[in-house]
Amino acid sequence: MNISPDKIRHFSNQLLMKVDVPQEEAEIITEVLLEADLREIHSHGFLRLPIYIERIQKGMITNKVDINVEQENPVLALLDGNYGAGQVVAYKAMEKSIEKAEESGIGLVAVKNSNHFGITAYYSLMAAKKDKIGIVISNVSPLMPAIGGAEKVIGNNPISIAAPSTEGDPIVLDMALSNTAFGKVLFAKEKNQSIPEDWGVDAKGLPTTDPDDVINGGFLSPVGGPKGFGLALMAEILTGVLSGGHFSKMIPSMYDLNQKQSISHFMLTIDIKQLVPLEIYYSGIKQLVSYIKNSKKAAGTDQIYLPGEIEFLKEKKNLEAGVPMEEQTFHNLNELAKNLGVEGLNV
Repeated sequence: MNISPDKIRHFSNQLLMKVDVPQEEAEIITEVLLEADLREIHSHGFLRLPIYIERIQKGMITNKVDINVEQENPVLALLDGNYGAGQVVAYKAMEKSIEKAEESGIGLVAVKNSNHFGITAYYSLMAAKKDKIGIVISNVSPLMPAIGGAEKVIGNNPISIAAPSTEGDPIVLDMALSNTAFGKVLFAKEKNQSIPEDWGVDAKGLPTTDPDDVINGGFLSPVGGPKGFGLALMAEILTGVLSGGHFSKMIPSMYDLNQKQSISHFMLTIDIKQLVPLEIYYSGIKQLVSYIKNSKKAAGTDQIYLPGEIEFLKEKKNLEAGVPMEEQTFHNLNELAKNLGVEGLNV
């Protein structure tokens, strides 16, 4: 089914404000979720709203963000999110990173005691939309073993790099450091679908196509084997270790409703024009894109896409057609609305 973006936006805001999230913060959370679903990254869309609200109700996520600045100078800052909603904490942190880059050419903001913040690209694109390069990393609860290990010790920590372009939308890399995001395994379970064998393994370390095997005691597989594990480890250092926050086995699952999560983020903004004139940068981007787009295609390939391009095309299509939503997600959201005394969501 497809739902009007304005309708789901209003519905989500009402649910969040019903649990005492301020309107401004509800709107930030909603926009991050909406952008994920418009780009058909459903693992990070409104599928997540019920668990966010349950964690708010149980005091695992504070319903009003209160950020402390612990360290600051012209180029960097360390923020304590005080267990606020990850989307809001990350949004505010990236705003500060961009402000510092505008003043000093570069802005680095480290964040601790935040929460799951949705799609990483949302924040790197905040910089790209202002003629800057944005680099964003987050850690998450451990979902992968070390190479040769049989215990979850490292998150599939997401990374996004966004670069502005005059050749259409920004070029944006947004990837988890496992072969797939854990949310996609959850989404497959919700749809009662099998998963590809390379997504994860069961509790014995054996390949599986059953999402339940991965969710219940299994592991995600790192992208590129040792290379993916190494990148995930360095991401853990740049987020949890660098910020003085939590990392690795310190971080409980989002679905553990007895403990707060302490997620850490790394936000870096580079102001291009303080390195080279923008016309030189954009001329280089145009030439680079032409090399890629006009390169010889493999047999059976009709078009070569840049990172993020397919998701932007989906977003434009779905802004017109409506937000695609699975029946189970639609049902779960309406059950949540019923429990909160909010008018249900209609197609």
